Amino acid sequence: MEDFLPLGAKPRRGATPTEVCASQRQTYDVTAVPGANAVVFVSFLARPDACRDMEGPSLSDVPVVYAVDTATWVILSVQK
Repeated sequence: MEDFLPLGAKPRRGATPTEVCASQRQTYDVTAVPGANAVVFVSFLARPDACRDMEGPSLSDVPVVYAVDTATWVILSVQK
């Protein structure tokens, strides 16, 4: 979560209501799925009820998925 949405990060000045909503950790559900060779896939997906009725594209359309090597705690890839 710290890489995806750093603790204490603030939206840019003049951010839209949707951008403000998207910058809050409670907006997202997080799922971890084990893979092969000590890799864990961590998915961040906006909750269906988060940021509803706001301008712009839906946040819940596509998850952000991290592949993390749990032996070294290195992020191997990020799919947005």
